[in-house]
Amino acid sequence: MIERLLTSLRALRRVSVDELESPALESLRRDCADALRLELDCRQLELGASEREVLEHLLDLLESPEPRATELERAIRAASLAVEPVY
Repeated sequence: MIERLLTSLRALRRVSVDELESPALESLRRDCADALRLELDCRQLELGASEREVLEHLLDLLESPEPRATELERAIRAASLAVEPVY
């Protein structure tokens, strides 16, 4: 489960900002949202309140019907920083 989250975050970080909103990446965005939901529900990582907030914000953006690329990029980077050191 954690590996799935890390993999999807890394894949999203490799995508250009212009591509983040692309319908072609909907599957990757959904996969990341699923992994985030599982992590937030099952709590396998030792996350503080601020890290959980970062992940919840990214989940909200990923579940948005019209993701905003710039905000999504910032949230992906923040989530990566919150999760990578913990894992």
